[in-house]
Amino acid sequence: MHRNGKPVRKCHGCGLNFRDHCGVYDDPRAQWQHHRVCPGYKNEAMLAEYEAHRAGEGREARKTKRRNVAVKRSAEPHHDGDRHVVMRTVR
Repeated sequence: MHRNGKPVRKCHGCGLNFRDHCGVYDDPRAQWQHHRVCPGYKNEAMLAEYEAHRAGEGREARKTKRRNVAVKRSAEPHHDGDRHVVMRTVR
């Protein structure tokens, strides 16, 4: 069966429903098929956890990650165009 990440009609009114995807589950349709009610449907604890997780992924967090990587790379020793080639003598 084709899996679709789009929420189903029963997801209407849930805070994790973002029209084209569910905030927690990859396959929301399966959640409704295996359970009478989706475990994330109008679940305030899951919504708060999702929002806390998303809060750390802002622009400033991405900038600090890039900045930390750049600092590590600038500390690495490098050779500016110097090639270390072993010369063999021809007899």
